[in-house]
Order: sequence, then C-alpha cells, then structure tokens
Amino acid sequence: MAEHRLFVSQETLDEWLSVERVSVDGDVLTLRDDTQRFRLKTAVHFLSEVAGGGDDAMLIGKVKDVEVLAAMGGEHVSDSVILNDSAYEVVEGFLGEPLPREGTEAVVSDALPKHEGPPSGSDLESAARAATGDAPSDEVDALARFFLGQR
Repeated sequence: MAEHRLFVSQETLDEWLSVERVSVDGDVLTLRDDTQRFRLKTAVHFLSEVAGGGDDAMLIGKVKDVEVLAAMGGEHVSDSVILNDSAYEVVEGFLGEPLPREGTEAVVSDALPKHEGPPSGSDLESAARAATGDAPSDEVDALARFFLGQR
C-alpha cells in the first residue's frame, strides 16, 4: 500500500464518530468499513493569511502538525497561527499517518516519484495521482469513496 496521509478537521471527526464511521482508541483512528488505521497528531490546515503580512513561509493550503509548527516558531491559538509577520486563519484537526493493517508488513519506500509542474486531472483523485505518481489502487479508491461518502 502506498502511504497516504490525511487531514481530518475536528468538526469532521466529531461527525464521523457520531455516525460510527470511525473509532478512536488513544491516538489511533480506525475506519469502520475497511479497518484502515491512522496514527493521529494534532495539526492545523492553513486557509489564508489575514494580517496582510504575506505568506513568506508558503503555508496556505498546507497542513502542519503542532510540533512542526512550534519548531518553526509559530504560535497557535484556536483558529489562528502567528508566524513572524504573518497571521493565518487555520482549521484545527488531526494529521493521520497510515499504520500497517494488522497481519501485514509495513512497506517502506525510499523516495516518492518526482513530479514537475502543477497537478493535473479532471477530479481530486486524478490530480492527487498525477501529483504523487501513484498508480490506481483498489485500496486507495475504497478509501477515497469512504471519505467522500460514496459506497
């Protein structure tokens, strides 16, 4: 399995828990439909720079866990982050690192394929594959359908 991280906002996680789409045990999230597991870290998704200081750190659209953010010198409070002369609006949530399925060995890749230029594709799945160089995968397709609410 190719390793695909995910960001889940606190709001989305609460919704999934309320309808029992996922379970959480400590820092491990498990998808109920296919038993894929993710180790969760507290993280933020950068939406916009709101103070007019510019996005010198190029964070808009990215996700950073709070440990990395602290190491960068960022100050996170609720739905905002201050970093140097920039103030960002963020969404709080969790970064999920995939865990090997029970009974399988973890596959480690030394490097991801390089991709030059912007992602291309007619939908999110195609664009993600173009950006990462991943080939189609039934497992990834099932995970994408789960997250998009399609069965």
